[in-house]
Amino acid sequence: MEEKQKKRATILLALIAGGVFLFVVLIVLVTRSDNREKAERAEMLARVEEHRNLCFSNKWLMDEELVDKDEHYITERLAEIIKSYEDRRVSICINKNYNDSYSMDELKESIGFVCNEGGEESFYPSGRESALAKHIIDIDKDLPVEEQNDILNGNRQTKKVNIVVRCQANRDNVTRIVKKYSEKFDKAPKNATIKTNMKITKERNGRVLDTTRIARELTEYLDSNSTDNFERSYQTSVVKAEVKASYLKPINTIIGSFATSFIPSNVRGKNIKLASTRINGTLLKPGDEVSYLEKLYDDSDGKKYGKAGGFLKNKIVQVEGGGICQVSTTSYLAFLSAGIIPKERHPHTCKVSYAQSGLDAALAVGTKDLVVANTLERPILIRARVNGGRLIVEVLSYKDAKRGYTYKARTKSKRGSLTVKSYLDVYKGGKKVETKQLATDTYKKLR
Repeated sequence: MEEKQKKRATILLALIAGGVFLFVVLIVLVTRSDNREKAERAEMLARVEEHRNLCFSNKWLMDEELVDKDEHYITERLAEIIKSYEDRRVSICINKNYNDSYSMDELKESIGFVCNEGGEESFYPSGRESALAKHIIDIDKDLPVEEQNDILNGNRQTKKVNIVVRCQANRDNVTRIVKKYSEKFDKAPKNATIKTNMKITKERNGRVLDTTRIARELTEYLDSNSTDNFERSYQTSVVKAEVKASYLKPINTIIGSFATSFIPSNVRGKNIKLASTRINGTLLKPGDEVSYLEKLYDDSDGKKYGKAGGFLKNKIVQVEGGGICQVSTTSYLAFLSAGIIPKERHPHTCKVSYAQSGLDAALAVGTKDLVVANTLERPILIRARVNGGRLIVEVLSYKDAKRGYTYKARTKSKRGSLTVKSYLDVYKGGKKVETKQLATDTYKKLR
């Protein structure tokens, strides 16, 4: 019995000893595991902290990945790149002997970096390189330590960031530069002119610089990411005068003329004299046209019309420029004798004394004009002059301008009627070959 009790006690002690041993072993294992975890975490914290001021991967400055670069390095690289753009120069040569050179500062060029983070862009102008460098390093540093550690171990993809240079031209400054070139190099051509005394002034060719091309190429360069200097040469082009002296020399024949009488000493007469000087010397190439309202009311000569009699409805009133319709009427009749039928012509309200009814040409600002287009194949020159109390308008052209035709205007009306029909008879070799109806005019009685 005692022996059995001893045996049981031995087994119990062995079990207790084994349990104690296992407990001690477990305590040791747990302690070691805890220490290992603490060590690993401490190592992770230290590694993340060590990378606190270094850039994560997938951050690209142009073609360079900035992984593990610090703020100092990134700032210097940004400044180096910016300087390569700020040091560029623009050199423009015109006609091989005129040279201009501009710095980016003089051109007010906008230079900086665009930081693209997942489609969202931020612009950092020149001078903010340090701020951009700090921002690049701080990207993803707000993630938990474990996630930052995964990034460092390559187990987690970091946010991709692209940093590129953006240059932008100052459009206003480019415009100012090309405007300066235009003012310096552009020269308008001067056509040959012919005076009413038939003296011809020879034409002069002009020149033009393609400033549109300069502006386009300069803007494209300044908006690009090229670090090369801009060096371009440009040439002015000749702009030929449209009217040459040789074109005007054959204008030596009167192909149409008409004369009317007036009293030169009164205000109306003075208005006629002034109006005649404003239309005198007008040259019309084939297809060109002239508005008598525009010409006769062009006061760039600094002179003004006086008030004289003119029609208002069917009354005579004092109006500024009264009498100048005699110039348009006389011209109308001169054009008809040259075989030129005006595009636009209007009769007066009432009949006038200085021309046959139906063959007058009234002017009224905004409502009535005499518009003449040169329908001949040759140029014509309008010559208007005053000789005492006579107003003479002549149409001059080449000798063959009328091609052997002559023209005569006439009218037809019933006795006592205020309605008048006008015609232009066409003759060749003394024989009437055609009759053209010009207009049907109805006048009012003067009150």
